[in-house]
Amino acid sequence: MVKRKKSRDELFPKDNTQPNLGEHDPESIADTEDQSLIQQKAYREKIQIAISSIVASSALTISKFIIAIFTNSLGLLSEGMHSGLDVFAALMTLYAIRISRKPPDTDHNYGHAKFESLASLGAVLLLFVVAGWILYEGFERILFKHVNPEVTIFSFGVLIASIVVDYWRSRALYRVANKYGSQAIEADALHFRVDMLTSSVVLVGLAVVFLFQIPNADAYAAIAVAILIVYTSLGLGRRTLDVLLDKAPKGIQGQIHESITGFEGIQKAHSIRVRKVGQETFVDLHIEVPRTYTHDKAHRIATNVENKIKNEILPNCDVVVHVDAVEDNMSETIKDKIRLIAEDFPAVKNIHSIYISTVVSDSDINIDQNKYSDKHFRALHLYLDVQMDDKLEFKIAHSVVDKFEKKIKTEIPNIVRVTTHIETDLDVESSVGQEESADQHFLDTIKNTALSVKGVSDCNDISLVYVKEELHITLTIKINPNHIQTEEENLNDNKISYNDNNSNSNGDSKHKPNDISVEKAHSISTQVQNLLLQNTKASRVIVHAEPDE
Repeated sequence: MVKRKKSRDELFPKDNTQPNLGEHDPESIADTEDQSLIQQKAYREKIQIAISSIVASSALTISKFIIAIFTNSLGLLSEGMHSGLDVFAALMTLYAIRISRKPPDTDHNYGHAKFESLASLGAVLLLFVVAGWILYEGFERILFKHVNPEVTIFSFGVLIASIVVDYWRSRALYRVANKYGSQAIEADALHFRVDMLTSSVVLVGLAVVFLFQIPNADAYAAIAVAILIVYTSLGLGRRTLDVLLDKAPKGIQGQIHESITGFEGIQKAHSIRVRKVGQETFVDLHIEVPRTYTHDKAHRIATNVENKIKNEILPNCDVVVHVDAVEDNMSETIKDKIRLIAEDFPAVKNIHSIYISTVVSDSDINIDQNKYSDKHFRALHLYLDVQMDDKLEFKIAHSVVDKFEKKIKTEIPNIVRVTTHIETDLDVESSVGQEESADQHFLDTIKNTALSVKGVSDCNDISLVYVKEELHITLTIKINPNHIQTEEENLNDNKISYNDNNSNSNGDSKHKPNDISVEKAHSISTQVQNLLLQNTKASRVIVHAEPDE
């Protein structure tokens, strides 16, 4: 049978569709472009809110410092310092937003989003420093100094204006922080919220000084401001440290473990690790699958786990699944174990014709006699064919097979004897043959030989291939179950049919079987193969069997 060589147009068909995009289809590219547009929009919005915060806090800082200098008010001075800190924090936020936008690189594999968390932590630490200075100055004025602050209409005006601006800015900043999960902007929003609260406290303190002529009321208000700063900063500081220290979200490991427990093909999941970097969440975990699975099947299971976590637990997260191949005593057969052991020996190209028999204890078997006393122990004798490179020296090949046998006995204690048959495994290049035509008489001989076997109803697709000057014959036979029955089987069928006719008034009878087992089909193919090897000079015969429908 000569195959026509395909033309270039057949091998590389032309079409008017989109060019080959590899793994990225048009939908995935559209999703990537949409994601990029969303990220650009988020970046612009965060930059705009950071710049507006700088402008607002700068105006408030200047106003408070001017009024505090003229009125000698510690409360206003502390508020001015607090607002000045807001300017510095807003500048840190702006810088962190610009840095965090950088994509991952060789030095920062998870990106630069933690710069926002660092900026947030820096802002919180600055809040603690200012709170400490205010506490120190407040207690000093109460205990050692006697300062009478001057309260004017401008003092109340700047504080009321500050409360209004702080309320407006904190709401806007919190909205953006929650929308994009930005800790730096959240820290900025916290600054403005604390500023609003402290301005309210200072406003009350100045009112007490003005109405009741109590000078220390201003100092007490400043101390209250410092306490509020510390209290409101602790929550954000704790969350920021959680991100920087890679603390996993509460209960997330349990959710992931529960969701994939009992997943098809997974025996166990462990080493589940979750970390947040900015808006993104990274998940690493190990799953155990039977070592008998192919790489492709194990990869599909890992992909299914990734998709389940992304779709049901942590949307848009980055998941890495490490597959551990483990021994499964519940499903692994002895043949599976033998084939897995063979993979540890590169010189062993293939093993086949594996069969096992039981043996009786005797003195020749070097085995712990205690095993024979165990009623569940069965001593086995293993037989198999081992294919090895035909260019390998026999001594080396025998040494490899000997080690192979010893490892089988070690890992499968029931096997106490191993008999191996060493075969050659031809490489692909040397096993390429040349198909040739034959005269009709020889083809008829092959066909008649095949048809002489009981059960064969037809024979076709006969090919003659020469490999290293050796003749290989390939052919296709069709097997018809109706051609297989012997005279004894026909007699039994007649008896059954007679009994059915007597017991069934409708005259129904059992039909002859219309199919055979794989074992029977293989037996017929083997008979054809042996006859052709005997009647021709072929060194190899390959028989393909098909049902005759």
